[in-house]
Parts: sequence; structure tokens; C-alpha cells
Amino acid sequence: MSDKMACISPDGKPTALGEKILEAAKDPRTPEEIASTLKLPLFRVRSGLRDLVEAGYLKEEHGKYMITEKGLKALE
Repeated sequence: MSDKMACISPDGKPTALGEKILEAAKDPRTPEEIASTLKLPLFRVRSGLRDLVEAGYLKEEHGKYMITEKGLKALE
């Protein structure tokens, strides 16, 4: 929890970067697909995905990430 990549703010909500990743994960995607869509380095996307899964905004199934109900509400 110490080296946050700014996908989750201190109050537990997604940051602007976190919201971009959530938008990209509205359709199930691999980390590589999300990195390509957002034109971000893969290591940064992977770190963000971990934070967003840990916070309950995304879930991972079979190597693909998809947004949860909590994630959809965070984008409203």
C-alpha cells in the first residue's frame, strides 16, 4: 500500500487515471489491451489494476479485467 500509482486517492475513490482505467475496462480486457488503449506503460497499468481490484472497482477473471458495480457507480 505504500507506492501508490495515483489510481486511488487517499479517500479511497478513483483518481483521474483510475477513472480512465475503469472506462477502458467496461469491456473485459487484458492489461496489455488496456495499456494499448490508454497509451500507458504496461507496468503502470498493472499497478493501477492491482489498486483498483483491491479497492473493489475491478475484478479479474481468466486474465481479463472488468469493471464492477462499485466501479460503474464511481464513474457516475
